[in-house]
Amino acid sequence: MLEDKRTTSRASEKSEGVRKSEATRKRVLDAAAILFGDQGYTATTLRQIAKRARIDAGSIYYYFASKEEILDEVMEIGIRSVFEAVERAVGELPSASSYRRRLEVAVEAHMYTLLKYSAYTSANIAIFAQVSRKAQNRNRLLRRNYAAYWSGLIQAAQAAGEISVTVDLSLVRLFLLGSVNWSMQWYDPKKSSIEELAQSFCAMLFDGIGPKEPGSTKFT
Repeated sequence: MLEDKRTTSRASEKSEGVRKSEATRKRVLDAAAILFGDQGYTATTLRQIAKRARIDAGSIYYYFASKEEILDEVMEIGIRSVFEAVERAVGELPSASSYRRRLEVAVEAHMYTLLKYSAYTSANIAIFAQVSRKAQNRNRLLRRNYAAYWSGLIQAAQAAGEISVTVDLSLVRLFLLGSVNWSMQWYDPKKSSIEELAQSFCAMLFDGIGPKEPGSTKFT
């Protein structure tokens, strides 16, 4: 009986140690994501990451072999977070929803993740062009899969007759995602909500910005 109690105690201590280790590891990643997004990858040091994560600088090597290993995880989490958020939001819509509505919801979920919830996603977008080609390539498959998801939505909208058959859909995707991602630089929640911006992006995509009637100078 005494041995059983000792075994249970050791197992409990081991489990508690694992939880603490995982929590510390997450703090390191959280700190790195914020710093990468705020000041760039090159300017961020392991010492800064450790300080923000509230651990000794040398202890960081217990969790990660290098700054590049931290980078890889931050970038992967960034894409996975936004991809999962968008898929979930679109998947919760009624099956009869128009593709315009699906794209509105996708844009909204992307923007919420980018601007409100995930420092990882904003860091991925902010630093992708700054990091080495090798680091980019390690993250490229996930980014391609995410881009393919958006291409699928846009292609389905065209097939449903909601987008002109003469439009270059690859440019549509680049225009839409590029515009949404750039909102990191100018978004002001005091001026408009994310939902309103998502609707505005899709209104420009589906309705254009020209007059509604030939020769008209205003929308009707």
